[in-house]
Amino acid sequence: MTDSTPAIRRNGLLQSCEPCRKSKLKCDHGRPVCGRCIAKNITQRCFYHPAPMTKDASQPPSYRPAKRPRTESSLTPSPEPTSASGTASASASASTVQYGLRLAAADQRPSTTPGYLGSTSFSAVFSEHRANISFEEGNHAPDGVLSKLTDGYRLESGLEVIKFLYRNNIWEILIRKFYAGHLMAVVSNLIIRAIIISLRRIFDAIDREKDVEKQLRDLVQRIFQSSAHPLTSHASMTVEEYFASFTDENLRWEVVGLVLATAGIAMMSTSDDDPDVLRVAPDAQGAEMLRSRLVEASRTCLLFCATAASVNELLGFYQYNDMLLRTQYYGDTSTPCSHDTNIATNDSIGYAAWRKLGNLTATIYAAGLHQESTRAQNCPPFLHQWRKMCFAAAFYADKSLSTFVGRPPFINYRYCSISPPLDIKDEDLIAGEEQLRRAMANLDSSGWNTKGNTLRGSLLRLRFHLAVLREQALEIALGNYDDKTILSKYNELIQTAQNQWQSCPVYLRHDQYIPNGESPNITFARRHIYLDYLYTLFLVQRMVVKRTNTSQEALFMTSREVLAIILEVTGERHPGVDMSRHHSWIVLYYGLPSASTLAFELLRQTQEPGPHPVMPPRPEIIRNLSVFVSCLSWVATPGQGNYRTCKAVEKKLSDILDQILDPKPDPQPVQGFLDASGGYPDHDAAGLYSLLNWYAPNNIDLDSFESPAKDEFLF
Repeated sequence: MTDSTPAIRRNGLLQSCEPCRKSKLKCDHGRPVCGRCIAKNITQRCFYHPAPMTKDASQPPSYRPAKRPRTESSLTPSPEPTSASGTASASASASTVQYGLRLAAADQRPSTTPGYLGSTSFSAVFSEHRANISFEEGNHAPDGVLSKLTDGYRLESGLEVIKFLYRNNIWEILIRKFYAGHLMAVVSNLIIRAIIISLRRIFDAIDREKDVEKQLRDLVQRIFQSSAHPLTSHASMTVEEYFASFTDENLRWEVVGLVLATAGIAMMSTSDDDPDVLRVAPDAQGAEMLRSRLVEASRTCLLFCATAASVNELLGFYQYNDMLLRTQYYGDTSTPCSHDTNIATNDSIGYAAWRKLGNLTATIYAAGLHQESTRAQNCPPFLHQWRKMCFAAAFYADKSLSTFVGRPPFINYRYCSISPPLDIKDEDLIAGEEQLRRAMANLDSSGWNTKGNTLRGSLLRLRFHLAVLREQALEIALGNYDDKTILSKYNELIQTAQNQWQSCPVYLRHDQYIPNGESPNITFARRHIYLDYLYTLFLVQRMVVKRTNTSQEALFMTSREVLAIILEVTGERHPGVDMSRHHSWIVLYYGLPSASTLAFELLRQTQEPGPHPVMPPRPEIIRNLSVFVSCLSWVATPGQGNYRTCKAVEKKLSDILDQILDPKPDPQPVQGFLDASGGYPDHDAAGLYSLLNWYAPNNIDLDSFESPAKDEFLF
């Protein structure tokens, strides 16, 4: 008989049922089933654990996973025949079902290898005397790690992931399309292609006349075994040997997850009416289910990697792509609190993405990817360059997200000795020493290719240089400097940035290059990089204007140029590609601060008698602001994280334009941007401009409208 008396915890509070406790939701403590579980129709899962903080991994919980409703989509094919052993093992699963995928266990074990250890580490003295002593470094998982990785809980979760990949090939189609139209992909197409070929070879070897589930279960077991051992490399390693170290019999969760995360990113920018998507998801609901499955499958693999034995560049690539995927799916201000209810809150701006970035940074440092010589002597040239690209991507993402949330960056370049990646094709990197030497001979003294080819390495290299400048801009914006020091650092940074940009090849500069029938993805990438450069100038110019009341003309010129480019971007259309997430993010991240800067200045000049020290061209600005406001009305679609923000900002900017075009008698003085003397106050008023106060995120007025969701950080 079930006890109807509520249990009391040690702290004197009533005990919550397991679903409410794990979801961190308020439980009404009803017995035998609480009211929340009744309302959510999960009564079969509601129970009160006698010792909720203890768990025997070998024992199943006293509830069963909630059944997922069947759909007509081919995303939910009939299950394969299950053997007796498979049934028994499946019944032992303790995982929860979400979007058809069992989630991995929260019980994790840290990496068993120390990774990169610097000159102050406990082993530094031994490392400096390697030539004088001999000792064996551990390169295998210690006792207990493999058993932790391969318990029934994780085996069942891993089996769900592999089944998802095995039963349809939409992930492969999405990835191929993504690489065909995406120039700034961080992971080399050669790596992705090797993984896809390996997975296809493995799945084709499955004998459908025999027990398919048992064969897939054996595959999962092998993946866990491979993942328990660190990757190794040596200077003479060929690219075939490198690929073989994580494919086929050596398949690892890092690469399985990398495929899922990349497919998820591709799906986020793929239209629901794409023919290949319609084949497996005939309606919008099915397409959204596919997105959610890719997100959850990637999450599951990432949890497996957190329990494995090593850190490496593949894990760094994977964490980078998973961060992009999850921020595109959930939005930057939407932190999923519960996988059962999919609740999202705004009480921690950017925390989900921020936490993911912290994990990526930990991998970068632990793998030694921030040091030029740490692994260069132990890996071939192609791998050394790919590791540089991994660091460059993480470094750029760090500066972008730090700018967005107004927080100090994770990665400080003062502690890094890595140089930017070479401006060379991947095919030249793997073709051998002679071909690599010829390719390097075609580089100029600054490291750029002289053939005028816009390569993946070209863009990653340029973004790396711009990220270094952005770090210096953040130091000015977020640092504790007096006005004199800020002005000195500002002048130095502006000069450095302009010199850096002038030294870039013409074919990479949006302000110099004249397109001649090039693909839209190259134009988009070049334009976005130029926006990054301009926005770095904008950040420091705005700070100097606020603090010293100087350089207003430079700020307005930069704002005008940014706004003009934003209108170019939003005016383009790409058939079969859903660019709404890209465009809404660009409009809010780059366009809104610049547009509001110009709008408030025009409003101030309308309400206050002149003369004014700076007179921006009024007709041009009004025309562009009107088009910008129009863009806000359609750039985001209902359901996307930025939709409500765009609507709210559209209304506020429309009101400002109305005041500029039809000024009322006895106007109220402009607040929140310029003070009566034409200077910039230290504290912005609440409202639109508080949203733009990127340096003080705590002042953001979330009651006025939501902060921009990071639907698509273009890392």
